Amino acid sequence: MTETTPEESAMENLVITLMQALCAEQVLSLAKTGKLLSIRRSQLERLLLLLGHTDSWGGMDYVAQAERRGRPVIILTEKGRALCAQMQASAE
Repeated sequence: MTETTPEESAMENLVITLMQALCAEQVLSLAKTGKLLSIRRSQLERLLLLLGHTDSWGGMDYVAQAERRGRPVIILTEKGRALCAQMQASAE
């Protein structure tokens, strides 16, 4: 079994915190998300690249970026909503 580095552990915590917030809220603005996670915009963009999906990069396809009322937001994809349902079921 390999040891988790502090950087990997920090990234895992960010992923968990973001997914829990999205499961509760369904939609989060980029600004609110950055404040919630206490990270810079560039760090948030990298996190969204991991959790989102692009044809050239791949990704987990749990979240997508959209625009609501002229503001950039993060929303759950169908796969992300299914993950939230699994998380909720396992917590009960």
